[in-house]
Amino acid sequence: MVNQNEIYEVQIEDTNIFANGICHIDSFVVFVENTLKGEICKIQITKVHPRYAYAKCIEIIEPSPHRVPPTCEKYEKCGGCSFLHTTIEYENETKLNFVRSVFVKNKIDADFTEIVCPISKSYRNKVVLFYNGQAFGYNEKSTTKIVEHTSCILNDSIFDSIADFTAKALKNTPLRALYLRKNRDNTEIMACPIFYNPTSILEYASLLLKEFPNVKTVLTASLSDKDFAIEKLSFKIVYGDGYITDTLCGLKFKISPKSFYQVNPDSAEWLYEKAIELLNPQPYEKIADLFCGTGTMGIITAKRTNCKVYGVEIEPSAVKDAKQNAKLNGVTDIEFKAEDASKFDKQIDSCIIDPPRKGCSKFMLDTLIRLKPKKIVYVSCNPDTMCNDLKVLINDYKIESPVYTYNQFPHTTHIEAIACLTLKS
Repeated sequence: MVNQNEIYEVQIEDTNIFANGICHIDSFVVFVENTLKGEICKIQITKVHPRYAYAKCIEIIEPSPHRVPPTCEKYEKCGGCSFLHTTIEYENETKLNFVRSVFVKNKIDADFTEIVCPISKSYRNKVVLFYNGQAFGYNEKSTTKIVEHTSCILNDSIFDSIADFTAKALKNTPLRALYLRKNRDNTEIMACPIFYNPTSILEYASLLLKEFPNVKTVLTASLSDKDFAIEKLSFKIVYGDGYITDTLCGLKFKISPKSFYQVNPDSAEWLYEKAIELLNPQPYEKIADLFCGTGTMGIITAKRTNCKVYGVEIEPSAVKDAKQNAKLNGVTDIEFKAEDASKFDKQIDSCIIDPPRKGCSKFMLDTLIRLKPKKIVYVSCNPDTMCNDLKVLINDYKIESPVYTYNQFPHTTHIEAIACLTLKS
């Protein structure tokens, strides 16, 4: 057993998905912040639980060859990034090993391919910056305290410039946050100042458009609740149409403030192309795109094949976007419905599912087993809940191909994976 504030010299045995080193002290598991496998460190215990403890590294005696100097001065405090002290190759290996370990833990046999990570910097097309009364920043690790910071390496510099401009222009207002989205070539930008109570921004919008001609639409919203969530907001259009347009897999997609749209479009293209390749839709098949969001994968599939596609999404505003996106791309053989995906009851040949982090409900799994599509392509942002669902589905299905992993969110703790399941004869 270890005690809080005690100091030890240890060798790090492994690195987990949270970029914490793992070591043992008298068989007791200790997680050490920002340390890498193989490093010899002097650590101090910060928190003790019955089965494990947390520690901070106070000295690196022998560093790992994979350690690099963080490229952000706010890295130690900001809660956004976790892997800036490692090479991207080490991060990719760590994340792939994590996905493997989750499958092993759940006793699911699967092969794996190399992780895909086409771009690792300036990839974010969406950001929420919080305002502390003086400047914008991000939440501190494990708290809601704001770390003043706009020059994030994950963002395009245009976001930094708009944030600096907004902090000055709206200085004496009840400003709470700034929500920004952009398309891939920066030709269309969405700016949404968010306040604690309703505030006029007509003058701000006029000045913003003069300073940044690529701003296509300006919206505003207010939220007094302690907990901040985009889903709680009702946006009011101040300028423009309330959306921007981006290109993904050769098609155009309208993006409104609440649209689900991958924050890393370059990696998303790789992921979507692989999902559709695994689906391998044949002419005139019927395909369901469950948890379809704004309909991205379903629309791409329908555009490229003679298949009939059904898109199901519980969020009505996302379904509205999906219908507009289908029309924008001239896709007619697709139907969208705003309902719980577990209520879907049409006969289908195959389906794509991309559930939220919590995975599928029991009702959703029961629906899939009842419908018995010949093939299920499962896209997941949480390998743990994915495996929980696969353990149920593999009674009727087998994993047909390798599991594909994507470092969709480089330098953070997040990962995406795809598994393809085929119905057992």
